[in-house]
Amino acid sequence: MEAAIGWLVQTILGTLQIDKLDAWIRQAGLADDIERLRCEVERAEVAVSAVRGRAAANEPLARSLARLKDLLYEADDVVDDLDYCRLQQQVQGDPGRMHEAERVDERSRGGDANILGTSGGKKWSKAWCDFDITEENDGKPVKAKFKHCQKAVKCGSDRGTSIWNNHVKSQGCKNSRATDQPPNSSCTCDATANAAPVVIGDLFSRKRRRDEELAQTTAANINLWHKADCFNRIQEITHQLQDILEDVSGVLKMHGSASITSSNDVCPTTSSLNQQKVYGRDSEMSTIIKMITSDKHEGVSVLPIVGIGGVGKTTLTQLVYNDPTVKEQFERKWLWVSNSFDEVRLTREMLDFISQESHEGINDLAKLQEILKVHMEFQSERFLLILDDVWDTLDDYLWNKLLSPMLSTRVKGNVIIITTRNFSVAQRIGTLEPVNLGALANDDFWLLFKSCAFGDENYEEHQTLGIIGHQIAEKLMGNPLAAGSTGKLLRKQLTVDHWSAILKNECWKSLQLSRGIMSSLKLSYDQLPYHLQQCCSYVSIFPNNHQFLGDELVRIWISQGFVKCNHSGKKLEETGHDYLTDLVNLGFLQQIECKDDSIRFKSEIFIMRLHNRVVREESFQGRQTCYAMCGLMHDFGRMISRNECATIDDLWCNEMLPTVQHLSIVTDSAYCKNQDGSIPRSYKFEENLRNTVTSVRRLRTLVLIGQYDSFFFQSFQDIFKKGT
Repeated sequence: MEAAIGWLVQTILGTLQIDKLDAWIRQAGLADDIERLRCEVERAEVAVSAVRGRAAANEPLARSLARLKDLLYEADDVVDDLDYCRLQQQVQGDPGRMHEAERVDERSRGGDANILGTSGGKKWSKAWCDFDITEENDGKPVKAKFKHCQKAVKCGSDRGTSIWNNHVKSQGCKNSRATDQPPNSSCTCDATANAAPVVIGDLFSRKRRRDEELAQTTAANINLWHKADCFNRIQEITHQLQDILEDVSGVLKMHGSASITSSNDVCPTTSSLNQQKVYGRDSEMSTIIKMITSDKHEGVSVLPIVGIGGVGKTTLTQLVYNDPTVKEQFERKWLWVSNSFDEVRLTREMLDFISQESHEGINDLAKLQEILKVHMEFQSERFLLILDDVWDTLDDYLWNKLLSPMLSTRVKGNVIIITTRNFSVAQRIGTLEPVNLGALANDDFWLLFKSCAFGDENYEEHQTLGIIGHQIAEKLMGNPLAAGSTGKLLRKQLTVDHWSAILKNECWKSLQLSRGIMSSLKLSYDQLPYHLQQCCSYVSIFPNNHQFLGDELVRIWISQGFVKCNHSGKKLEETGHDYLTDLVNLGFLQQIECKDDSIRFKSEIFIMRLHNRVVREESFQGRQTCYAMCGLMHDFGRMISRNECATIDDLWCNEMLPTVQHLSIVTDSAYCKNQDGSIPRSYKFEENLRNTVTSVRRLRTLVLIGQYDSFFFQSFQDIFKKGT
């Protein structure tokens, strides 16, 4: 929450720092009101810095911060609208700028703006939206194909678009196209089944596409500048910010400045860890034991075991730790690290282990390392050190400092095994090839699931429960922690009603479930910087396992304003790819090779204010590296982002929160092609959709995925127009 507020504050203040906007605000007579708003926004930044994570254990404070975040979104909207009005007046005041505005996004989108205007600056008719240009000459369209009847016609530059309009009205065209799919002047055409994203009117994309919007509208039909309305909105938001900041300040004073106790208590360490029955992992265990027992390198070898939360990294390491061969060849020590890396504690525990003496009274790191180095010089046996649950707070400097005393040993073949969720940590500090731990194989997972769900009960006596159990197990995606936490729920009652209720409600997804998979994943999510949280949450509005090309996904994030310049001289695209790499390394996204030899992506961009569409198509030959959010991680993404992101993906539209800003609609379940290729109208889906989205008032992004008929967009465009 605090990170989101900080990001919004920086976004608002950054917009207000635009020199031209500042001058325009002064000219409009709003300088004093904007200055008061700016002061409250800056106060919000100070207030949130005083919170320091205490909202998690303080419900009144959490509610106040949630309201503060909503108000800051409203403040961002009003500031953004002022900048829009400035650009609008700028274009209206100089007709010559209109043609320049038409070409603004053409440079960044590889020529897509040709749909909106020619290189000569002439504004094209909306009829162009119903045609795909198939042939050009000197940059001018020569032939185009009508999307509804697939008939190719000549463009005829001397007649503008009249020949196209005549074709649409012709009897031959009417006979060729489906009767329930008439062309529409506002471009509500059918999308392909693999249509990909698209962003509309949000923080960054609105700023990038304003000139394009203005290029499609004349000064005669735009009248969005209402000074009185803006004045009232600014004053109202300012007053509400003052009130909510007083509430936050009051809560902080009431509870004092003491920070909330961390939940990351140090886990007791022992040289003899409890053994539990493990299913699968035989191959991984054999590989690791062979690697560490045959290793005779000087100094210390570091073997990372990498995987998402709950996949079984610690359990596998326990198997290795307790293996008789390992016990025979190594002196062993297990240390739990966690996300609060304490080099003093870890060094002291390593020293206690090596020296077999206690050094509890020494808290000076240099002194501890000096003593440890002396003991390592006289070490006569190989040692195996387990560093369990290492996070990315461990940077190269800390790691090298921790490791340096251990390098003085003369014994060969010493090994450190680290378990981590972060692949970049494994790459950075590992000296041996990392062991990437994935989901359990289906057969092994079913054995584990049965053990967790039935315990000592005979599974064969519960055949009906076995059928339900298989359905539940499939949803857990081979994750051992999910099997354990779900099994505990199921064992409470071995009845069909109880198991069916858990299957229907998907109770394993609850964050309240003790030691549940979602709680484990949230630990990783909470460690992300806010810009990565935004990118991760946004991907969840797409279907499970939806495949993106890297460049495609980065462009989406940039258009949303999630990618920020970091003063390193990198372009936004380069920074966006860094974000992508981070999310892959942390396990939130998977890198996969697309199976299709020819991949075709078709994007539809709908700009709500003007109801125009830009169609962008790209074809890629050969195998491509793609990215996807899959399985439990996708479920987690949807759960964690439900206040701001939503998906409608069936005929029955569930109620959504009014705070939703990013919405995707998957239409495949509602619209299916007939044998003749036409798409029947779905009145039921239209009605359910209207009823569902009525409460949405802050929509910034709409993503349409799938096919639909021409009436679909008309049925709710007015509702979404109000929501932007």
